[in-house]
Amino acid sequence: MKNLFQVNKIASKAIKIKQNNALFLPDFCSFPIVLSVVIIAELLAFILTLAPLSIAQQGWNDLALTSLFIQWNALMCSSTLCLLRPLIKYRSPQFIAISSYLSILLTFTLLSEITFYVINEYKITRIIETSTHWEFLVHNLLIGGIISALALRYFYIQHQWRIRIETESATRLQLLQARIRPHFLFNSLNSIASLTQTRPDIAERITEDLADLFRMIIREDKTLIHWSREKELSEHYIDIEKQRLGTRLNIQWHTDNIPHKALVPALLLQPLLENAIFHGIEPVIHGGHITVTGELIRHHLHIEIQNSNSKNLVHRQGNQIALKNIKERLHSHFSENASIHFWEQENNYYVKIILPYKEHTES
Repeated sequence: MKNLFQVNKIASKAIKIKQNNALFLPDFCSFPIVLSVVIIAELLAFILTLAPLSIAQQGWNDLALTSLFIQWNALMCSSTLCLLRPLIKYRSPQFIAISSYLSILLTFTLLSEITFYVINEYKITRIIETSTHWEFLVHNLLIGGIISALALRYFYIQHQWRIRIETESATRLQLLQARIRPHFLFNSLNSIASLTQTRPDIAERITEDLADLFRMIIREDKTLIHWSREKELSEHYIDIEKQRLGTRLNIQWHTDNIPHKALVPALLLQPLLENAIFHGIEPVIHGGHITVTGELIRHHLHIEIQNSNSKNLVHRQGNQIALKNIKERLHSHFSENASIHFWEQENNYYVKIILPYKEHTES
């Protein structure tokens, strides 16, 4: 039942991603896209001018006129798609493709008619001498139609590729999250079980706190949460482990320099604290210490966890699952802009996480 719930949740998230990205066309109202259209149109003008075997067949004046005509068509088609965007935003890809293609052909037709009239009226170029009205119109529609069809097909394939990447990333992230929560639950339940015989009142209180904690975790829809929330979750886990380990577990927090609203992946610290307790604190009779340090440096959060290391080789080796898990989650959220480093120095083990600082998710 639990696995079925996870599958349904992942599938729902994938569907939501597809719905939020239904429009496969880029935003032709934005300056970068318009600039790209202008550059591509100018390259097309050069290709059409240089296509004849003899450059003398078309002089630089014809290149200027060809560039003007193509740029005019490109910018007007971009404006048409920009105006059409709000009307087709939530329609099916088939409807978007057909309506966009017909709008582009209609724009080409109108501009070709206007251009033919101007050229014929003012005798600007020799093209009218060798082309009839219909030849000129069909010629432009064929070139424009083929290029538009290729462009729309490219936009659609690129859109599908991006959707697939986002869906795979969301799926992987959900599965990584699913690995963390059972670990958290089982270790917490073990701590509670150890208290049920000796301190039932504390066990009851910790059970209630754990129930509240998991209600908040399950209710959390976002995979990025505020640092204050992440620290609160980690402190809950440490409090539960303290009930089991007592004075053997000592932890210090030096994270006042991290803004409370800074966004971090949910349950980022808990697996690292769990590792620190299992490998460095629990095997030692007199216990050990954990220090969590954090600061904001040049728009990046630097979070470091230091713990005393056990001399027990079995406990020290570990299985690196938590570190690999966090590394993959950081890559899913921030790509190459985040990193995790770990090393040993004397009798201490260090883990340092560096991730971009932001206070709101990007839409």
